[in-house]
Amino acid sequence: MLCLAGGLLAADRLLPPDMSRAEKQALLMQDMRGEVLDGRVSPDGAWRFATKREAVDPRYLALLLQVEDRRFWVHPGVDPLSLLRASFQLVTRGHIVSGGSTLAMQTARLLTPHRHSLRGKIFDMLRGVQLEWRYGRRGVFDLYLTLAPESRNIEGIRAASLLWFGHEPLHLGSEESALLIVMARHPESLRPDRHPQAARAAVARLLATQPAEGWVRRGAMPYTLHIGHAVHEAPGPLLWQWRKGVRGVFQTSIDRRLQGSIAGILRDTPPPAGGTWAVLVARRDGSIAAWQGNAGNDCSGCAADMITAWRSPGSALKPAIYGMAFQLGLLAPDTIIQDRASHFGGYAPRNYDRIFHGTTTVRTALQRSYNLPAVRALDMIGAGYFARTLEAAGIGLKLPPNTSPSLALALGGVGITPLDLSRLYVAFANQGVSRPLSLDWPVEPAPGARLIGARASRQILSILGGAPLPKGRVVTGEDRVAFKTGTSYGQRDAWAAGLRGDWTVIVWGGRPDGTAVPGITGLGTSAPLMMHVFDILPESGTLPTDTMPVQATLSPALQKLGEKRGPQIVQPVNGGRVECFAEDGHVTPLGLIASGGVEPYRWLVNGVPLDTPIGITPSWTPDGPGFAHIALVDATGAGSSVDIRVQ
Repeated sequence: MLCLAGGLLAADRLLPPDMSRAEKQALLMQDMRGEVLDGRVSPDGAWRFATKREAVDPRYLALLLQVEDRRFWVHPGVDPLSLLRASFQLVTRGHIVSGGSTLAMQTARLLTPHRHSLRGKIFDMLRGVQLEWRYGRRGVFDLYLTLAPESRNIEGIRAASLLWFGHEPLHLGSEESALLIVMARHPESLRPDRHPQAARAAVARLLATQPAEGWVRRGAMPYTLHIGHAVHEAPGPLLWQWRKGVRGVFQTSIDRRLQGSIAGILRDTPPPAGGTWAVLVARRDGSIAAWQGNAGNDCSGCAADMITAWRSPGSALKPAIYGMAFQLGLLAPDTIIQDRASHFGGYAPRNYDRIFHGTTTVRTALQRSYNLPAVRALDMIGAGYFARTLEAAGIGLKLPPNTSPSLALALGGVGITPLDLSRLYVAFANQGVSRPLSLDWPVEPAPGARLIGARASRQILSILGGAPLPKGRVVTGEDRVAFKTGTSYGQRDAWAAGLRGDWTVIVWGGRPDGTAVPGITGLGTSAPLMMHVFDILPESGTLPTDTMPVQATLSPALQKLGEKRGPQIVQPVNGGRVECFAEDGHVTPLGLIASGGVEPYRWLVNGVPLDTPIGITPSWTPDGPGFAHIALVDATGAGSSVDIRVQ
């Protein structure tokens, strides 16, 4: 006996059952109400979900055992009495009346499908015993519930109940239970969508053999078919979850009705030329309410989901820059700051409208999206500190290869996904605390990372609440949206990011392949669509904003941002190369730009003063290629200089 047990144990280890089919599962996504939202079949092409007997209606379980394997809980995987009965019927009647297969033997065949034959039957018997030895009767029962064929490519009781009837198997009716049992025996000939009469007749015959009490509820209605397949209303979230390894039935935080309404808005809103739209709606708790990664437009790359694509944010990061400057005590909303030509090392940014607006406040600079004040603020806090703080708060940035954070971050010189940009703006709504965005429902509380302080966050929201509205929009009171727009360099991306109540809306517009779209802007292109999305969102709370009179309480150090002393040459840049000579001999004058110090300025090139009339932009026309030394002197005698090469 000991030798026999040892031999069986060795055989079990050398020839383990192939569990790959049971392990390959599909993904079915439901919305927050449990409605089917989207789905993806398993790698082998089946709708299959792991199913436990505790999740199935007890009446189905009892009926299944009554029909298929009455002594399931007592035999070791093979029922000798059933085999004797089947053999006797075969001998006396000349054909197979009942197969004698137990649930364990059927499960073995479902794990490793093969043709019906004597050899196959022996194989199923051996495997059936092995399965019960390895996993026990409860484990075998769960495997059968996971693999039972239910027509088409639907396998398992949970997949069948969800796709055929539209509800979980815990709530199966009598006719539904009977249909699943008879369909497992004849998956194709009893398909209820193709052979409804045959299926209903088989159900009636099965229920007629059972006692009336306990099997058929009083007043029970015949089963009603649901859809028989998964809809595809959220391909972006589905792919995101699939890549994270999520399988089975997953209830998301997405509101299917809102998802559909936004899809309708996108269909009715003309996209940027040759491009498309992407919209993400998130709640203050970090749950994602709607995810439209593209509008289904026909363009190059439009099949991609833009919610997880890296794009330049343009000016959309400026609120975070000012928020950190507020947090560090370097600036305040009403600090006076200069918007005029400046250079920072070799970097000389300009405003989008090519106009400098002179003396302004931080509040106005952020609302009007002036570039120079934002770059000054980033220079004060440090580009490296800014990038590291965002990364520590879980907000990913993608820098160009072999580069480190620079002041270009203020104007969109970095990549960010709409998903991460949404997390940034949700942090403003959460008093400066950044939490992961999630599709989980119900929402699981997640620890957050402090991005900026609560006061700084309220100040940013107060400023953004006064941003200029898109043309034709009038919003007051509780309808006020705190928002920021962004346009990337070369007009490749148009952004709008807004907050109202518990809602955060991110809108991106452009071409997925990165081609420029002349004329698109965040305010003119994406902000109107963002406002349209807010129009269909229900009211839900208010945003925390800063209502204290700031200017009266500012310390002298914060009332006005100090300027660098002495004049600076903004253009040309020190050490730069300037092309002034064309192949046809034409010479282009070199424009000279300065800032700081006290005007009027005097310019000298190679020690020779330039004769520049007052009110005329200074320029210099070189007489030939080579090196040049350009000096600047202001009215106080202070000066600076640069060396360039003319070619």
